[in-house]
Amino acid sequence: MNLEQLIRAALAEDLTDGRDVTTDLFVGSDVSGAGWIEARQDAVASGLDVARAVFLAVDGELRVENLIRDGARVRPLERVMTVSGCASAILRAERTALNFLCHLSGIATVTRRLVEATRPWGTKILCTRKTTPGLRDLEVTAVRHGGGDAFRTNLSEAVLLKDNHLAILGGMAGAKLRLESLRRTDPQRVDDLLTEGKIEVVSEEDATVAVEMGWRHLLLDNLSPTEVTRITQRWGPSVYLEVSGGVTEDNVAQFAAAGVHAISVGALTHSSKAADFSLEVEWRRS
Repeated sequence: MNLEQLIRAALAEDLTDGRDVTTDLFVGSDVSGAGWIEARQDAVASGLDVARAVFLAVDGELRVENLIRDGARVRPLERVMTVSGCASAILRAERTALNFLCHLSGIATVTRRLVEATRPWGTKILCTRKTTPGLRDLEVTAVRHGGGDAFRTNLSEAVLLKDNHLAILGGMAGAKLRLESLRRTDPQRVDDLLTEGKIEVVSEEDATVAVEMGWRHLLLDNLSPTEVTRITQRWGPSVYLEVSGGVTEDNVAQFAAAGVHAISVGALTHSSKAADFSLEVEWRRS
């Protein structure tokens, strides 16, 4: 779904048959307005271009200007956008525009906090595929506005051998047999896979087996900072190590200090609290 389709679907949720019965009854077509969106908290902005596109989708003659760029910090009462034109159009677009802006800015804001918490160690903060259906591209972009990134945004981009794959294969031993089978027919593919792909491990023993198998990217899942530290001390110089599972704002610095290269946090996209923005307007009759 492209952005235009997504905005159309979001507006359709709010405007059944294109109607806003309150505005239709109380705001005449001769009323114009000038307003602005302002932050109500410290935040990192994301979704300004989306919010602007919502207003213009409702009425292409509205005048909408972004006052800052996505990724910028904002303070309470700081204005981030102005909008003027037909008052009824502004009211029809208001909630949908703010829903996108608040949700995406919430993601960017939490991401920035984690990025800053781990900055002394140079650790990357990554999101996962635990995204809102239909909003993945926007949510990953919000993570990037906050200073984070993504290892992959869909199943087609990269190999990540996870717990359920391993369960079907019969564990690490089964994965090794599968790699040996693939190597007989396409050795270069296996070399690329071991260099560029990633395997999930749930213990120090699994990490050792994976490295000896040839994997150069390990996802350390639901391990304690102490366990992670022992793995990084042994394999960190030669293997790219990423932590996932159980990461919070309270302990993210501990994992970074353990020496991993990256930390992936599903909560960035599935649990970040929306940032608070509001639309304020002034009306005038034509």
